[in-house]
Amino acid sequence: MSKKILRSFLFVPADNEKLLLSAISKPCDVVILDLEDGTHPQRKAIAREKLRESIALIKASNKLVAVRINGDLNTAVTDLRAAVQDGLDIVVLPKVEYARDIQLFSQLVGDLEKAGNMQSGAVKFLIQIESAFAMPHLFDIAAADSRNMGMMLGSEDYSLDLGGIPTPEALFVPSMMVLQACRSARIQPIGFIASIANLGEVDEFKVVLKQARELGFRGAVVVHPKFLEAVNDCYTPTPEAIAEAQEIVEKFQEGLNQGLGAVKVNGKMIDKPVYLRAIEILESI
Repeated sequence: MSKKILRSFLFVPADNEKLLLSAISKPCDVVILDLEDGTHPQRKAIAREKLRESIALIKASNKLVAVRINGDLNTAVTDLRAAVQDGLDIVVLPKVEYARDIQLFSQLVGDLEKAGNMQSGAVKFLIQIESAFAMPHLFDIAAADSRNMGMMLGSEDYSLDLGGIPTPEALFVPSMMVLQACRSARIQPIGFIASIANLGEVDEFKVVLKQARELGFRGAVVVHPKFLEAVNDCYTPTPEAIAEAQEIVEKFQEGLNQGLGAVKVNGKMIDKPVYLRAIEILESI
């Protein structure tokens, strides 16, 4: 998997061929085949049977493939046995509460990779935090395993667990806690401070995305394709931003060679944090 930021993730029910065919034509970086809430309990077995074909279709469209498994242990193991195969890039782990949960799943995935003659460690984990119980364990969860590529707050289930509703005010603190744990573990903080089920119109969501990027989030999961272009635009540097970042890096490095710890670029004082931020922009291209 590339080390570039994965900008946009689109949920698709794993049993719905029509929505899958629509999704692979949309501008998302990752398609998430949902075996959990997006699939009716009576159709989960059918959805698992479709995974091989669905994964092949998504890979043929040059997108990454993720599968969200179910949260209860017995069904999760069944899901993993069906999902871990050539072409799978990410497993979305819902309702994670302990670091040990991730480590045990990682061992199982490793065994399945070996059995399928896959590269060891090929499958990564995107973790969903969906309970108050998980919050004190976030730093341990984020750093639990080398498979972890990102973590996000599940706004709806988290709010349900708290007995509240997913307003921006209610989601701000837990979202920032997830962000800090991700940054500490050097994995991708994914999300925004709003209800995933009620994003409003695209222009309204652009405001939410701008706030998320400024806070430090990188990438977003959505359930409707109409939001994908807004997500991609938010997390794709503009030509102007790239040119500015290149100039900052060049001038700062010139200053270092001259024994300077800070330089002036276009009237702005550039020190090491600004320089490192510019490098991040260039590495995301």
